[in-house]
Amino acid sequence: MKETAKLFLKEILIVVIGVVAGVAALAATYFIPQEKMKENAWESAILMHREGLGSFMWPTVKMTQLDGYTDGVMLNTAYTETDDGIRDILLDTRVQVREINPMESFYEVIALENKEYRVETYGRYWHGYQILWRPLLCFFNYGEIRQINMAVQLALVFAFLYLLFLAGEKALVIPFFGMYLFLTPLALFSSMQFSPCFYLMLLASMALVGLRAYLNDTRRSYLFLIVGILTAFFDLLTYPFVTLGIPLITYLAVDKECRENWKKSIKDIVFYSVSWGIGYVGMWGAKWVAASVLTDENVIMDAVNQVKFRSGHYEQGRSFWTTLKLNFDACNMKSIWVVLIALALFLLACVILNFRRNGIKLLPVTAVILVVSLYPFLWYYLTMHHSSDNSYFTWREYSICVYGVLTALAVNMGLSRKNT
Repeated sequence: MKETAKLFLKEILIVVIGVVAGVAALAATYFIPQEKMKENAWESAILMHREGLGSFMWPTVKMTQLDGYTDGVMLNTAYTETDDGIRDILLDTRVQVREINPMESFYEVIALENKEYRVETYGRYWHGYQILWRPLLCFFNYGEIRQINMAVQLALVFAFLYLLFLAGEKALVIPFFGMYLFLTPLALFSSMQFSPCFYLMLLASMALVGLRAYLNDTRRSYLFLIVGILTAFFDLLTYPFVTLGIPLITYLAVDKECRENWKKSIKDIVFYSVSWGIGYVGMWGAKWVAASVLTDENVIMDAVNQVKFRSGHYEQGRSFWTTLKLNFDACNMKSIWVVLIALALFLLACVILNFRRNGIKLLPVTAVILVVSLYPFLWYYLTMHHSSDNSYFTWREYSICVYGVLTALAVNMGLSRKNT
C-alpha cells in the first residue's frame, strides 16, 4: 500500500513537471516571428475557406467527414498574437469576426484584411499543437502540412506492423488493420485535429511491444501517465480514450503473465487506467489553474461550467442511448463493417480449428480484453452532451471495441507468440 501511495505521489510530481514543460514549450514557440508564418497562414486560410466546413473525403460518407471548424480554430489560434504574450500562451487568443465560425473569421482577417474583429480566448484547453503548427507554418501551408501528416502516419503504421513481426506477434496484425481501417485513414490524414490521439495511441502501443523487456510495472505506469499528460496537452477532446484503451489491449495481448493470470490482468488495467487518468485530468486541470492565476480570467469557473454542460447530466433531453446511437450511426459504413465482420469470422474460424486440434481453453486474458473493449461506453456516459453534438468525430472511440474484439479472438488462435 505504501509503495502504491509513493507511486501516485511521484506521478503527481511528474504532472507538475509536465505543466511547467508545457508552458515553457508554448512560450518558446512564440519566439517565432509572426511575419515568417504570414504567407503560409494566408494560403492556408484561403484553402480552408474554399474547402468549407463539414466537407467529406468521399461525398455523403459520414466516416470520411473532416473537421474544418476545429482545424480553423487551430490555425487561427496558432497564428494570432496580441501585445500580451502571457494571454497568448495561457488563454490561447484567436480573432473573431461578428459571430461567424473561427475558420471564416481567420479568413476574413488575414485574406480579406477585415479590421473589424475582436480577440477571443479559448483557455480551457492547452492547445499544445501550436508547438508543431507554428514552426511548420514558417515553411508549409495547410495543404502541405496535410501531406506531411499523411507520410508520417503511414511510416509509423508500417513501422508498427514491422515491429509486430519482429516481436513474434503476427496475430495482432489483423486486429490492428481492422482498427486502422475503422478509423478511416483518409480523414486522419486530412484533419489535423484527428491526428494527436492517433499518434499517441500508436506510439504508446509501439513502446509497449518494442520495449516490453525493459518495462516493469512501475515503468508502464509512468508510460500511461505520460500518455495521459500528452493527450491533455495536444488533444481538443476528440477521441482521447483510444490513447488508453488501445495501448491497454495491446499490452494485455503481448504480456505472457497477463495472458495466463486474469487477476494480474485486472490489477494492471486498474493501475494503468488510474495512472492515465492522473496524467489526463491532472494536466488538464492544471491548465485551468495556471491560466486563472497568471491572467485576469477565471478559466477554472469557465471550465467547470463547460464540464457540467458537456457531460449532459445537468440538462434535460440528453440520453445515454441516444449518444450511443448517434455515434454508431456516424460510423455506419456498410463496406467497412463487411470487412470487419469478415476479419472477425476468419479469426473465429482459426480459434475453433485451434481448439479442435489442441483442446485448449480460452486464455484467461480474453475476458479482461473484452472488459477494456467497453471503455467507449464509459466515455460516452461521462460526455453525453459533447459526444452527441460531435458524433461526427467522437465515434472513433468505438475503435477500442473493434480492436478489443478482434484482439480477443487473435490471442486465442494459436498464432500469438507464446513467450515474451
